[in-house]
Order: sequence, then structure tokens, then C-alpha cells
Amino acid sequence: MKMRQKSLIKPTMVAFIGWAIMAGPAATAYANSVTFSDVTDWSTTPVEFVNINAPFLNYSGGVYAGINTLQVNDNGNITIDNGFCIDPFHWSVSGPADYSIVPLIGAPKDADQYSVQLNAFTATEIEDLWAMYYSPTMSSPSAAGLQIAIWELVSSNAVATGNLPAADAISVTSIYDSVAASDLDSLSTFNGSPANLLALTGPGQDYVIAAVPDGGETFLMLVLTLGALVVARPALIKIAAPLRKAKAVAANRR
Repeated sequence: MKMRQKSLIKPTMVAFIGWAIMAGPAATAYANSVTFSDVTDWSTTPVEFVNINAPFLNYSGGVYAGINTLQVNDNGNITIDNGFCIDPFHWSVSGPADYSIVPLIGAPKDADQYSVQLNAFTATEIEDLWAMYYSPTMSSPSAAGLQIAIWELVSSNAVATGNLPAADAISVTSIYDSVAASDLDSLSTFNGSPANLLALTGPGQDYVIAAVPDGGETFLMLVLTLGALVVARPALIKIAAPLRKAKAVAANRR
């Protein structure tokens, strides 16, 4: 999430979508140290400029919402990955910086005294959104809508688990809010397979990227984690359904 100062905005209501199922030991079962650099060309990547109210960062103004281009150096194996920000609680860094690749439920990292890590249900919702809407050639409005939907899931997850005060929830105002709302609404009827995703976590913002199994222990861990989520998903959806009707209003700043 690259930020640029603009005028103050009026906060909008954030969907209360996360469900309070805390991440277990699998969140730290695998971590691979890498060197990270954000090499996004914001003039060419699918992106739109939106207004965000982020009380936690004491910021209200313009941000880029869309696909981030991320360079990951894993012991000399350099890849360029498309990703989305899953951490509206920290500022971005361009790098190179020391990061780790972790399961999606192992991110985002703690924000100050608050634990804002995803639970299994919300991590799966992000994987479902990716499976439905992500494409490297997606349009800028679609990319912006997907990014906004992810921010709302991450923020509302932290509020729903009781780890983040509602006053510090993230809210977004843009013409792409309807795209994000449509993306989120489609989660209730999605019956496909969730995407296989990982998180990049480090000193700056955390990101979600597609997993590239190496065929070894990483692949086995991901298969076991995905299998557990597939088994648990019907019950989780049934339990969490009432929360989709609730709203968390971004209140005054701290």
C-alpha cells in the first residue's frame, strides 16, 4: 500500500466479516527467510488511487490499490511475484529488506500491542477471492476492488477477534467500493477450490502471493493445511454467516 497525502475523507463502514477462530501452530510451522524488494511500477501495474482512513497509522488520504510487483531473493533464486497488501497497519518499504515467507494465517504481523494475524476462516476467504478474481492481466478497477476487499477482510478480522479496537478499523472511500462489495458478497456462493497462497512478512507491509511448492517439506505442510481448511470450511461458514450482516463503524481516531 503506497501512500500519498491527500485531503481528509469521511470514514465508511467496514464489513464485519472475520470470525474468531485463532490461528494455531501451523502459522509458524514454516518460515523461509528471503530478501524482499518492492519493485512495483505504479505507472503500469493494474492500480487505482483510492482514499483510505487508517486511524491506526494516523493517516487519512490517498493510496494506491492494486497489484504490487514484488522481487523475492531466496538464497539466490530470484522471482518476481504479483501480490496484494494484507497489512494496512504498517508503512511500505522498498527494500531490499529481510522478510520471511510464511503461511497466510501467519500474517500480517502484530501491529504495536495488537495481534492482527488472520484466522483460518478469513485466510480462506482471501484465498477464495484470489481464486475467483485474480489475474495478472486483470483490469485496474478489478485490481483495486480486490485490494479493497482484502483490506476490509484483514481489518474486520482483527476487530472480530477482539484484538483491534473498532476505532482503529480501516475504511475506504472510492468509486471501486461497489467492486469490493460484489467480490465479498460472492464469497457466500463460491464452491470452488481456494487458491494456494503464502504471505511475505517483514519490517514493512506484509503481502499475499501465490505459493510455489518446492516438492519437499513445504509442499507437504501446505497440503495438510489446505486439507484441514477444506474439511472445516462448511462448519466455519455456517457459524460465521451471522457476522456477515454485522457492521463495524470506524470511530474517532485514538
